Amino acid sequence: MFKKGDLFKFNQFGTELFYHITGSIGVIASDMRKTYEYDFHGTPEKKEYNVFDILVCGQLFMDIPEDFLIRITQNEKDIK
Repeated sequence: MFKKGDLFKFNQFGTELFYHITGSIGVIASDMRKTYEYDFHGTPEKKEYNVFDILVCGQLFMDIPEDFLIRITQNEKDIK
């Protein structure tokens, strides 16, 4: 869904989450990477996540999962 260089606008949840930065838009600053989470105390299966670095008001946030980005950004058709 996202690719390096894409601009996005936060929805209400994203705006509240990043209120201390006072930014309402951001840019995808990296290509998608895969990262893995292992739960050695529970099931031995690994969880796979697609992650991106994002830049908001000059501040870089690294390894943000794609599923999370989808939840905190506006859908393109919602942006007027």
